Amino acid sequence: MLNPSLAAIPPGALDLTGAAARRRRGLQRAAMDVLERSGYEELLPPTFEYEDTFLRAAGAGVAERLIRFPDRDGRILALRYDFTASIARVASTTFAGTGRPLRLSYSGKVYRQEPERGGRPRETLQVGAELLGQGDLAADIEIVRLTLELVRAAGLADFQLNVGHVGVLAAGLGALEEPLRAEVRRWIDRKDRGSLRRALKDLEGDPQTLTVLPFVMGRRDALETALERAPLAAIPGLRHLLALDAALAPGERAHVVYDLGEVRGLDYYTGIHFELFVSGAGRAAGAGGRYDELMGRFGRPMPAVGVSLDLDTIAEVPV
Repeated sequence: MLNPSLAAIPPGALDLTGAAARRRRGLQRAAMDVLERSGYEELLPPTFEYEDTFLRAAGAGVAERLIRFPDRDGRILALRYDFTASIARVASTTFAGTGRPLRLSYSGKVYRQEPERGGRPRETLQVGAELLGQGDLAADIEIVRLTLELVRAAGLADFQLNVGHVGVLAAGLGALEEPLRAEVRRWIDRKDRGSLRRALKDLEGDPQTLTVLPFVMGRRDALETALERAPLAAIPGLRHLLALDAALAPGERAHVVYDLGEVRGLDYYTGIHFELFVSGAGRAAGAGGRYDELMGRFGRPMPAVGVSLDLDTIAEVPV
């Protein structure tokens, strides 16, 4: 009889065989073919790094989510939390003398402990791309289009990309002191208009940035309506989204929805940001955006924008 202890695996780990394994490998091949054709060079970073690499990229708050262990010299190592941190390190060292922009791609597993999201696997298969050194609208358009192409290459037809811009709410949120700012972000994230209004009832001035704009969600007409009533500080972000929308083809635009109330990741992103939702999946299947401040933390400041897809989530969607 099989010893039960031999069959046990740690919580959050997965055994994938047969159709499940073939589906993921097929998704990887299709995605990497798209990225190669699009001029993105594949990078294979190590599975583990010094924990400082991930802390430098994502901040001290990520420490409890790292899967860590000591090296023989006493330094702390961590399994790969994400690829972006490793790419930032390599771009600032190995590619320090290379011209810009840099187009880099990756595929592999990331390892995260997320106790607040019970049942979430601790290892996730990802594929993604980073466009480094180009900070204009054209780079944002390229990444959005690349994301849509990657999803289509996965054989999916019913999907939606929710796109926002940090600049729309930045001034309103930045004017608040903690802990009110955290409370306001919580109500915006939950789309709780009543609680949000109560939290801001004593706020002086025009609160429209935080009481109206976070609930704008829709297509181009929603952005145009928001622009007509938006405070001055929100206008550049709205115009950027309108310009992005104008550049997309009708078939691309059909999958894009603008959500001005997306506040998750605002401490990381500096411009556009987006999440991918696929019919039949219970959680977001990808995310991305502009993160111009990250590269400077590794000694080589440059603008950056990228996308990452969760192939495990996509693999579970019927096609």
